[in-house]
Amino acid sequence: MHLSCFFQAILFLVVPHILVAADINDKGFQKAVLDAHNIDRAKHGVPAVTWDNELAKFAQKWANNCDFKHSGGPYGENLHGEWTAGSIEFNKKAKSGIHNGWYSEVRKYNFNMPGFSMETGHFTQVVWKSSKRIGCAWNTNTCNSNGMKFYKLVCEYLPAGNIANHFKENVPRPIQQAHVTELKYNKLEDEVDFSSFEQEKEDL
Repeated sequence: MHLSCFFQAILFLVVPHILVAADINDKGFQKAVLDAHNIDRAKHGVPAVTWDNELAKFAQKWANNCDFKHSGGPYGENLHGEWTAGSIEFNKKAKSGIHNGWYSEVRKYNFNMPGFSMETGHFTQVVWKSSKRIGCAWNTNTCNSNGMKFYKLVCEYLPAGNIANHFKENVPRPIQQAHVTELKYNKLEDEVDFSSFEQEKEDL
């Protein structure tokens, strides 16, 4: 049973950054997305994922649908959205969305009772051991409402994660438990840091 289509999260942020074009063929964007995923996956000792152009094309098509809901497609899928009066720096926001929005759900995951939860479904897909390839995209069209712009990041995963009865082997504990409570991503260019998972985030 594929469960990843039953959850989503919205981040409401006001950001004044200058627009940088979102392009699925841009190597910088691909690197930002892969680094963000693979740093998190390494914390759990699972293999790195690689970029897949076909998945990225699917993600691009769905990202350009301004509705913030899951596609119901054949892949695993995570969504991240931001409303803003201005524009965003896509690569940096992709990194922070993956970390602060998706992976940070690790603090709510019960490794003693592995399984799907609406509160942790993004995290479990990010680190899902059997997922090998990903493709991500921001919307390239304009989605506006009440004077605000909406930016939507879509990531597709193959094989899909969040498969019932397969969580124990695909969502292993962090290699060091300290990573759950004192995790810093100083290797990232924008130094995303959420060192205390015990603090609630306003955007989750």
